[in-house]
Amino acid sequence: MTKVIGVRFRTAGKIYFFSPGKLEIKTGDKVIVETARGVEFGSVVTGPKEVEDDKITATQIRDPSCDRGR
Repeated sequence: MTKVIGVRFRTAGKIYFFSPGKLEIKTGDKVIVETARGVEFGSVVTGPKEVEDDKITATQIRDPSCDRGR
């Protein structure tokens, strides 16, 4: 089992699950994730929960606030 968060890339789009790693991310946060289609920006719509390892679509999330000032 792995801890994941649900991310949506469009207002009424599908929810995709990603592992937040060591980041503390909550519902409403904005995140940048690496997907099969490249790097995308989305909103966290479901807080951390446990899912089976084979359900994870990506493992890397970046906090956009860390990129400010670059």
